Amino acid sequence: MDKETGKAFDYKLFKRLIAQTRPYRLTFYGVALSAILLTFFAVLTPYILRIIIDDAIGNKDMDALFWFSLAMLGVLFGQVVFQLLFNYYANWLGESVIKDVRILLFKRMMGFRMKYFDNSSIGLLVTRAVADMQRIGEIFSQGFFMIVSDLLKMVAAASIMLFMNWKLALMVFAILPIILYATRLFQKGMKVAFIEVRAQVSNLNSFVQERLTGMKIVQ
Repeated sequence: MDKETGKAFDYKLFKRLIAQTRPYRLTFYGVALSAILLTFFAVLTPYILRIIIDDAIGNKDMDALFWFSLAMLGVLFGQVVFQLLFNYYANWLGESVIKDVRILLFKRMMGFRMKYFDNSSIGLLVTRAVADMQRIGEIFSQGFFMIVSDLLKMVAAASIMLFMNWKLALMVFAILPIILYATRLFQKGMKVAFIEVRAQVSNLNSFVQERLTGMKIVQ
C-alpha cells in the first residue's frame, strides 16, 4: 500500500475531476442551482416564522396569519421538492462520473505491461478501481455540492443575523474559533482512520484473491 497520502485538498486534482462533469454540464448547473435555492428556502423559513410569531400572532392579525402561513407552506413545499431533485441528480451525476472514470482507468490498466501486475498487489488494484472510485462519486453526491450549500447557508444566516442584531450576532460568532479548532482535529482523525480502512480493505482483497487462487492450484 502506498504510504503517500497527499494533501487534504489538491486544487489541480480537483480541477481535473470537475472536468469529468463536462458531458453532464446541464445536470451540474441544475444541481448547483438547486443548492442555491435550498439556501434561499432555508433562510426564508425562519424569517417568515418570525413574522408570524411577532407580527401576525402578536398583533392578533388573522389575515396576516393566514397569508404568511400559506407562504410558509409554499416555502416548505419548495424546499422538499428541490431537496429531492438535489439528492437525485447529485447522486446521478456522481454515478455517471464514476462510470466514465472507471472506463478510463480500465483502459489505462489494460495498457500496462504484465510486469506491472506481477509486482502490484491485487488488493491495491481492486481498491483503486472500486473503493476509490466510489469515494470520487461521493464528492458530488455528498461532498462538493453539500459543502457549497452549507457555506451559502452560513453566509446568508450570518448576514441576516448581523443585519437584525449585530451585537447578538457577534456573541454567537465568538464560539466559531472553538468550532473551527474542533473541526480541524476531527479532520485529522478522519484522515488517519480513512487511510487505515483503505489499507485494511486492500489487504483483505489481496488475502481473498491469493487464497482463492491457491485453492485452484492445490486442487
